[in-house]
This record gives sequence, C-alpha cells and structure tokens, in this order.
Amino acid sequence: MCRLHIRVLANIKKMNMTQENPSNSKKTKLYVLVGVLVVASIAFRLISNYHVEQTSILFVGLPALMTLLMVKYSKTPKTAYGIVFKVITIFLLMSSILLGEGIVCVLFAAPIFYGVAALIVFIAQYLKKRNKSKLYSIVITPIILIVAQPFGIIVEPEIQTVETFVVINKNASIDSFNRTPDFLKDYPNFFKIGFPKSLGIKGTGTNTGDSRDIQFESSTKGIGTLSLEVIEKNNSCIVFKPTKDNTHINHWLTWKEMKVEVIKISPNQTKIRWTSQYQCDLGPSWYFEPLEKIAVEIMNKHLINAYFN
Repeated sequence: MCRLHIRVLANIKKMNMTQENPSNSKKTKLYVLVGVLVVASIAFRLISNYHVEQTSILFVGLPALMTLLMVKYSKTPKTAYGIVFKVITIFLLMSSILLGEGIVCVLFAAPIFYGVAALIVFIAQYLKKRNKSKLYSIVITPIILIVAQPFGIIVEPEIQTVETFVVINKNASIDSFNRTPDFLKDYPNFFKIGFPKSLGIKGTGTNTGDSRDIQFESSTKGIGTLSLEVIEKNNSCIVFKPTKDNTHINHWLTWKEMKVEVIKISPNQTKIRWTSQYQCDLGPSWYFEPLEKIAVEIMNKHLINAYFN
C-alpha cells in the first residue's frame, strides 16, 4: 500500500512537471527572442556607426548572426525554420518603426534576410545530424560573407548604365528641359511603395553650366536635394552631372551622369534615349544591382514622359 502511494505521488509530480514545461518553454522562447532582437539592434547600430550599412555585412552578416543565435539557444530544433523566420520578421518590422527605415528598404531586404537564414539553418541542422560541433556553423558565416560579395567592401563598385528608349508621336526637342515638369503626374505605382517622392524642381536652364535642384521627401529621412549641372549640350543632346545629393536615394546608389538624346524619326515622331549612369552602393551586388536596374529603368521612362509628353 505504501509503495502504491509513493508511485501515485511520483506520477502526480511527473504530471505537474509535464504541465509546467510548456509554460517554461514559452517563457524561454520569449527570452531568447528578445535577447536576439536586442543583440541584432546593437549590431545594426554598430554597423551604421562604421558606415558599412550598405554592404553584405548588414544584409548577409546580420541575419546570419541572428540565425546562429536562435539555432544555438532555441530548445525546439524541429521548428528551427519557423522560429528563425519569426525573429527575422519581427526585426524587419522593428526596423521600419524603431530604426527609421522605409517600407521599400524592408521589402528589398526581406528576401535576402530570409534566404540567408534558411541557408544557415539548413547547414546547422545538417552538421548536427552528422554529429558535428555547433562551432562549425559559426565558422561558415565569414565564408558566406565572402561568397556573397567578394571584396565588395574595399573595391569601388562598377559603374552601371541603363539605356531607355521611348518613341513619342510628336516633334520633340531638347528645349523641353526649359520647362518645369509635373513629376507626380502619372506617378509609377512602383515608386509608391516607399521611394522618396519628388516635391519640385528649381532651375530650368539648358546651357552649359546651368544647374537645377530637385527636392525629394523620404517618409523616414526627411527632405533632401539632388543638384544637377549641365556639362554638355547641343541641338540633339544634353548631359547632366550630379554635383550634390543628400537625398535618401544616395544610401542606395551614387549618380554619375544622365544623358538625354533626341533622335528625329519623322516630322511627327521622335525617339528619346535616356541614359543613366550610377554606382550600386548596396551589397551583395549580385542581389541589389538587378533591383536597382529595374528602378532606374522605370525612372527613365517616367522622366521621359514628364518632360516630353
């Protein structure tokens, strides 16, 4: 009877412990999540202070750090992907509120954050199955950084060129740059996701040496100005060179030159060729260069429409 009583008490104690475990597990998950977000926020601040926030150190290194911390301290390895993606999502949402990043930055950064996280979780779980030390998963981080952007931190980015051709049914000329365009008319939906918005332009001269200032408003960084100077002009071509850019756009790319050519096809038809040259300042370049080319192509078409239609 005494032994039966002891067994019953032992079973009750075991049941109580089982009931308490889910609660303790949830608290542990919450503590780990908060801790990782705190570490990620501090790391983001350090990256910004050292002015490498446009490189793969941010877009690859930071999600790698967050993932490794979650893999190491999470007690539920069967749902590692879900836990890591949850933390990444919370951090990205925080970045748009607490860190002052616009929604367009979050949208562009999200795929590479999730991709790096998924890759590291996969490697960590693979190494665990092979009974390898967790240290191996930490060692792969610098390797991923190197693969993501070889020497991208110390080598100046290549100049990118985007040429856009549009045929308009009218007799157009370079003199169209002597008027003030309405940049918000027929504004592309692509730019409405959070790109800085043009507020207006001052200056309309087209002679060599003439300049114009275009103001852009960012919802998170305020108002900045892009200044352009005419460095070359003839009856069929005009070339602008940026002299100042303190808009939020200069966090993503550096403008080098904008060239516009007017090619007569017929008395009532003109081909406009708008060529923009810039450097992609975000890394890894293999990820951000295609995205920026899409954005610049849309911008070229919008500016042609604003000035010549």
